[in-house]
Formats: sequence, C-alpha cells, structure tokens
Amino acid sequence: MGSSDGEEDERPVHTVQVDAFYMDRHLVTNADYARFLNVFGNRREGGKKWLDTDGPFSWWLCKIKKKDGRFIPKPGYENHPVVKVSWYGARAYAQWVGKRLPTEAEWEKAARGGLAGQKYVYGNSIHQANVGGFHATTPVGSYPANGLGLYDMVASVWQWCSDWYDPEYYARSPSRNPPGPESGSSKVLRGGSWFHKDSWRVANRSADDPISENFCFVTSFRCVRDADKKD
Repeated sequence: MGSSDGEEDERPVHTVQVDAFYMDRHLVTNADYARFLNVFGNRREGGKKWLDTDGPFSWWLCKIKKKDGRFIPKPGYENHPVVKVSWYGARAYAQWVGKRLPTEAEWEKAARGGLAGQKYVYGNSIHQANVGGFHATTPVGSYPANGLGLYDMVASVWQWCSDWYDPEYYARSPSRNPPGPESGSSKVLRGGSWFHKDSWRVANRSADDPISENFCFVTSFRCVRDADKKD
C-alpha cells in the first residue's frame, strides 16, 4: 500500500492485510440513490443535506431532482454515478442496503485489481478510463473492469472511504485491517475524477470535509460488505 514516488502522504510503502470483503462492481447510480431518497427524504446530517441540490454546481452535474414529491433522475442519467453526495449521505445509503463504506486499505487493494506495484488500475499507463477531455460523468461500466471485475475505480468520480484522513497515518498504520485514525476533520477520498488530471494513480490520496464543500460536484461512492456476512 502506498507509493515511494508519489506524494508525501503516500509514504512509507507498507504491507497491509485485510480480511475478505465484497465490493460493489459499480459506483452507486442516480437511480439507486433516488430510490433511497424516496424512502428517507433528503435528510440533514453533519450540517448538510445528504444530497446537495442547492450548491454552486447543481446546474452542472447533479442529475437528481425532486418533482411532485418524488426524487427522479434526469432522463438519460439514470445509470450515471450519483454525485454531490456528502460522506454522511454515502454512509446512510450504505447502511440502508446492509453494507458500509470501504476502508482506505480495502479501496486500494480493490483498485489494484489483484496486482501489486502498478501505478494505475490498468498497469503503468492510464487508459481505458474516463480521463481528460470528457468533462462529464459517463454511465457506470462504460470502460473495462480491472482484474477483480470492478468498474470505474479511478478517473470517473472521487469515492468516499470510511477513514478519517491523516497525511502521516501510514507511518503508524497497523498491518492488519487498518481502520484509519480515530478522529479528524476530513474523510478520505480515493480514485480521482475526470476533472482532476493528476489524481488517477491507485496510491493517490485526497480528503475533504464530510459535508463535501470542495469536491462535491465529482464526489460519489461504492459500498462493501464483509465476506462472512450473509445476504
């Protein structure tokens, strides 16, 4: 886990073991999240609504609107990843489906696709992903899966992890199932986005306030569950 030629917060490179888990093949879509909102409504937690439909980028990328008392994805965007979801809104959805958000260690293991040492999801060059020039989300699964059958692990949208962020955490991280720091002010984001050109390496780390004021227009998530948990 980590990289010796990346940013300072990716060091030191260290070996981590995580227990078996299942991860969603795809990012949570607008249609998925609209179903959730129609059960619970757009509640406020952590000082912000789960889905930001009133922020500065709402006109651009938020493709879920409320009409006649129902949350409805914009036609043609049902299968795009939901964006502008706060960390609290992502956690609430994961709990609703009986899952959870991945730890940062789980996310990186999954992104590497069963390999170790490569710089990008597909090896040592970035290709076959929603990168430079598209300026928009694309339907989930539009690009090839990685070696573990997971789609859009990088470059589409940033993905929330469960961990609090600490740039020096790797120096003291436990070697088995690291949960992240006990507290903090920002939550970990992984995977980069089509908007952030230098964020597509699998070891790249970022973070934002869990109410998501900065990365909100390209922030999404996927869920995991423990392998020994029954459906």
